Amino acid sequence: MAIQSGSGKPCRIRCNGKPPVWQQLVLNWENLLDLSRNVNLERDHPLFLIGVMILKNFLHKSIKWSVAIAVITGVLAAIFSLLSTSILHQVNWTIGLFVVLVIVIIGVFFDMLGIAAAAGEEKPFHAMAAKKVYGARHAIRIVRNADRFASFCNDVIGDIAGIISGAAAAIVIIQLANELQLGEGSLIESSINIGLTSLIAALTVGGKAMGKSLAITFSRDIIFRVGKTLQFLEEKLNIVIIKEKKR
Repeated sequence: MAIQSGSGKPCRIRCNGKPPVWQQLVLNWENLLDLSRNVNLERDHPLFLIGVMILKNFLHKSIKWSVAIAVITGVLAAIFSLLSTSILHQVNWTIGLFVVLVIVIIGVFFDMLGIAAAAGEEKPFHAMAAKKVYGARHAIRIVRNADRFASFCNDVIGDIAGIISGAAAAIVIIQLANELQLGEGSLIESSINIGLTSLIAALTVGGKAMGKSLAITFSRDIIFRVGKTLQFLEEKLNIVIIKEKKR
């Protein structure tokens, strides 16, 4: 909806159709500038106060989420790092290499989930939810919370997996060098270090590239299956991952 000012120029206030989250802050600032320029709002004008309240609410939620996700990232990184290090120190380098590959696959998988949520649309799931199809309502929750879901999958799990895979690869290289009795800084050790690091980087980047293509192409199917998983966790284990979000 647009509010007509005295100059005849419509002020951009959207009442129907919520813009993407990453555009809300810019949109709010533009609305305030247009209103103050075209309607000559005073500080105590109701429309100006509403705009300020919207902006403050958005900033409050953004800061709160950023702090929460930072704390979650720190805790999960510590847990995953401790587990992977403990496992790698108790096995030989072949099993350690397998553990590294598993960590890479986890990062690629969650990156795909985040992209699917960001690319997904809500409409296909409404008819399914009306027919009470298992997982449809939770799929809608994923799409409505796509920004946070994608941030958690891509930025938290994906980045943690990338960091830990690098550290785990270093442990595997040390184990392999000790088993082969290679001197520190020798040509063979350096070659193994470069080769394994390059292989892990290639698998990570190539896997994420393939995952992004699959996520964009099959976003609905991916979200639907994740929705089924979330509903199962909620009903069977009483674990609520994403709460209901009304529009």
